[in-house]
Amino acid sequence: MGKLYPPSPTQWTDFQRDFTSGLIWCTYRHSYPPIKPSTFTTDVGWGCMLRSGQGLLANALAIQFMGRGWNRPVPGDPMWDIYVRILSWFLDDMNARSPFSVHRIALLGKQLGKNIGEWFGPSTTSQVTKALVHNYPESGLGVYVTTDGVIYKDQVEEAATLKKSSGFGHLLILVTIRLGIDKLNPIYNDAIKSTFEFPQTLGIAGGRPSSSYYFVGYQGDDLFYLDPHHSRCVVESKDLNDYTAEDFSTYHCETIRKIDINAIDPSMLLAFYCRDRADFDAFCLKVQELNARPGMGSSIFTIGEKAPDYDDDDDGRLLSVADEEDDDLELIL
Repeated sequence: MGKLYPPSPTQWTDFQRDFTSGLIWCTYRHSYPPIKPSTFTTDVGWGCMLRSGQGLLANALAIQFMGRGWNRPVPGDPMWDIYVRILSWFLDDMNARSPFSVHRIALLGKQLGKNIGEWFGPSTTSQVTKALVHNYPESGLGVYVTTDGVIYKDQVEEAATLKKSSGFGHLLILVTIRLGIDKLNPIYNDAIKSTFEFPQTLGIAGGRPSSSYYFVGYQGDDLFYLDPHHSRCVVESKDLNDYTAEDFSTYHCETIRKIDINAIDPSMLLAFYCRDRADFDAFCLKVQELNARPGMGSSIFTIGEKAPDYDDDDDGRLLSVADEEDDDLELIL
């Protein structure tokens, strides 16, 4: 994500390596403990947006702890223990070692009026992600959510310093937007694709109506995506030292899928990761350059200095939300 693959003899193999080994893939799971008080032991049929949201967060944490350009480690590698710890946070259990499990996501959604087993939209997903991270300070991550198409610097400052007495810290930015009524307005196509070129990008959770994908790059008018609609058996929760590479093999996708941008739903969740203040400043500059680019069409979001003076609770607690329900080309991942 955020990486350009120019035409070359190794273009596709380089892209394939990073797609299959440098991205965390979160999918439907089955045979996990019930999400009480319900009897659900699988999220097949309703959890695709939950899993896409997990993917955004998991890849943010992978970049935070292992750096951009990381590739799947194996036992004995310096990054193996960190990799295992990150993935253990997303295992499907109410175990305290899995703060970002589908169980915790579904239960937080219940506080927002979403029944366990009900599909999430981008707004619910963004608010739940923010609450999950707020409840687990060990992640060392701040989360900023905007739903009005404007990223306000004063609110970002607050979110980025929430857990850092030393100043601006690691930050996940979530932008929920709707770019059309029943279908995506093509005037936004170029701007959407351009966000994948940002060094800070984490991709986009979106897809078709009531069917979410996790978009991670593009070529021409095709978007590459990770598809959460594949059911896998739950990975057993155990001591971190007991995991093998095979245990986490289903968290990486071997099949590269793509969809025409004109076929996606207009409601989506864009995500960006900023390591520090300088990275955020660079992100703001990229947004401003994108919006000023000749022939770009309409802006999909903007940067503002100060939020309007209204009552807002941005301390990480849940807020009520209203959900809207080719070889000669460069590759971007």
